[in-house]
Amino acid sequence: METFRETLSRLFIPVGRMLAAMRIHPHAISCSGIIFGCTSAYCFVSRHYTLAIVFFVLSGFSDVFDGMVARNRGLTSSFGSFMDNFCSAYTDAPVFAGLIIANLCNPWWGAAALIGTMTRLLTFRLNGLIPQQEAQALRSRFPYALAGKGDRITLVAIGTAFGCINEAIIIIAILTNFVAIHRSFYLYSWEKKALKS
Repeated sequence: METFRETLSRLFIPVGRMLAAMRIHPHAISCSGIIFGCTSAYCFVSRHYTLAIVFFVLSGFSDVFDGMVARNRGLTSSFGSFMDNFCSAYTDAPVFAGLIIANLCNPWWGAAALIGTMTRLLTFRLNGLIPQQEAQALRSRFPYALAGKGDRITLVAIGTAFGCINEAIIIIAILTNFVAIHRSFYLYSWEKKALKS
């Protein structure tokens, strides 16, 4: 799903323009994701699973609309890019913590999914490390784009609907860590080639 994020985002362009016209600051949208993530975690702990998924999905929308509004209002910046990633970390972490606290998944796999998500986010911001074109390819091309926010939300939603949240978390743990390690290896290989040339 993350591979097709740009295509899916086009469907929400009218909403992004509306939010921009309302003069809502992109940082406020980014921060709303944290609120939605924490609310989702609370709903998981209190066993309100439908609401938990609704708020987790809303946190995903925050991740889409913050950048869209920033571009529409001409407010894109390096700090904005950092803020987006920063808020994404604080959005997903409570959700995985909530699943662990609610005993909906094995705590070790839950921790692995949390660590994998954080390291995947860490390896997402590649500007300045490699050329921009290479960085964009690493963010959007298979398999580097696996286990993005949309994928994680979809897996948790399916796991919740079919009573197999633990299995969904195991898949997230494996994929996020795989992507983080794969990107890191790519960066290492690229640097070795750059030093030789």
